[in-house]
Amino acid sequence: MTSLLDWGDGRHFDPTRDRPCCLCGRPTPLRSHAGEAVHKVCAEDWNATHPAEARRYTPPSKDRPQHDVGTWRFHNDGPTTDTRAPVLTPVTTDSPQPAVVDVDVEPGQRGLFAA
Repeated sequence: MTSLLDWGDGRHFDPTRDRPCCLCGRPTPLRSHAGEAVHKVCAEDWNATHPAEARRYTPPSKDRPQHDVGTWRFHNDGPTTDTRAPVLTPVTTDSPQPAVVDVDVEPGQRGLFAA
């Protein structure tokens, strides 16, 4: 089984140009952590066919065991994000003020800012 790499960070994409993949030679805008031009699928296949290469692991925690994130050459962006739903606690307030505060912005600029 080939483990899939998590390359969600924008630093793995070069919008300026495609370069030949260091493994298959076809053009790609993707980059490894070391800046090598490489398709994500090619990197995953390389990791699977080179199991003896030095591996990277996430640090274990009380909630999650240590796990393999790939070789030093082609590795994940970091520990896997916890996919469990967070427990939301209701917040009560005695203040009569509205929860949303209107910010004074220039005309035409409203809606361009994210909270």
